[in-house]
Amino acid sequence: MRKLWLPEPIYEMKPYGALAIGLLALLLGAARSWATQAWDLNFAAAAIIAAIFVLYGAAILRMRHVYRGRSRWHRERRP
Repeated sequence: MRKLWLPEPIYEMKPYGALAIGLLALLLGAARSWATQAWDLNFAAAAIIAAIFVLYGAAILRMRHVYRGRSRWHRERRP
């Protein structure tokens, strides 16, 4: 199975994009529910989607941090 190649800047921004989408979903869901005074299934769906995206972005950032901390190549490149 071939992996999709992404340019380095896009690869680096991927987890931050997931965090931004998650926070945006939560804010939009909360704003809609607050405006309509209806904390219903739509808010719950937005909150679940937000949690999934935030957890995904945070997990990728943590895995990258751990990997780069253990990587000999990365340690040698640091000034």
